[in-house]
Amino acid sequence: MAKTYKQDAPIPVTLVTGLLGSGKTTAIHRLLQQRPAGENWGLLINEFGEIGIDAATLDADSPWIEDVTGGCICCSAQFGYRQALQNLLQHPLDRILVEPTGLGHPAQVIDTLKQFQPHIRIAGVLLVITPQQLTPERWAKSAVMRDLVNLADTVLLNKTDLANDDDLRQAEQLLQQTYPPKEAILHTHLNAECNFPPGLVDFKQTQPAFTLLSGLHEHQQQTDTCTLPGESKLPHCLQRQVQTGHTTSVGWQFDANIQFNRVALKAFIEQQSDLIRAKGVLRTGNEWQLLNVVDGQIQWQDMAWRQDSRLELLFETASNNASNTFIDQLETALNTCLIDRS
Repeated sequence: MAKTYKQDAPIPVTLVTGLLGSGKTTAIHRLLQQRPAGENWGLLINEFGEIGIDAATLDADSPWIEDVTGGCICCSAQFGYRQALQNLLQHPLDRILVEPTGLGHPAQVIDTLKQFQPHIRIAGVLLVITPQQLTPERWAKSAVMRDLVNLADTVLLNKTDLANDDDLRQAEQLLQQTYPPKEAILHTHLNAECNFPPGLVDFKQTQPAFTLLSGLHEHQQQTDTCTLPGESKLPHCLQRQVQTGHTTSVGWQFDANIQFNRVALKAFIEQQSDLIRAKGVLRTGNEWQLLNVVDGQIQWQDMAWRQDSRLELLFETASNNASNTFIDQLETALNTCLIDRS
């Protein structure tokens, strides 16, 4: 039986891409805050691990959120991606924002979107990246990053307040050399109040120029994962998920009665030598806070979330980081950060 959708005109879909820790979720938060009055925007969030954290942080911004976990929507989580799009198209929406995981590749995400035409139209690709990420060394090494930049229509060069003049100059030079040229390159620092220009998600380009993609094979290697079975030994842990491949993702979801000691958690994070990224929504007292760990820097932000606590760690995979022994040692150390308030 054919699927029926609610809207009469195609819904514009804006893809918001970026590497791990670039600030994609914060940018989406700003976009939702600044959307035109009276418009309904849907949101599709993809998280590499099984513990959904980004959707929880944006829960108050939009009632139409679909969260796809457990892999990249461009490959291993493709079925969930299609189902999430179908679910969103059941609502009378004015726009849909799609946020792939920081390990994702936008080309295959775009290919799937095309299959939903004419019910949607691809409005464009907004890339969030930092000058510290956009270096000549990383540009030469990472085919995935080159594809992210080349496929973007507009670039938010984010966290410019943390960059020095050389970082900014090198990043700008790389962006100016890309083809096709970008519609806009905007300097942002999203930790402060930031107002985007009107129409940021409405792009002028209607026919994308031909782009030679070189990062699809590299991306497939990075995201080829398997799930490690096993139950958590931590108190009041509702679920634990471990995925391993080129990277190892370990995530936990805790009962709302569990409180985290911030000092102990900081020490725990600083002890993880192979940690690439960490994020969580955690109860740290009577309140909940959003935890972000990017490039070794720990950031906290107050949250209205009260449902549970969630923590996800992403490691560069070495042989010991993919073992049950490593996970057990990780949980033993993490247990020292927990306070049972039941």
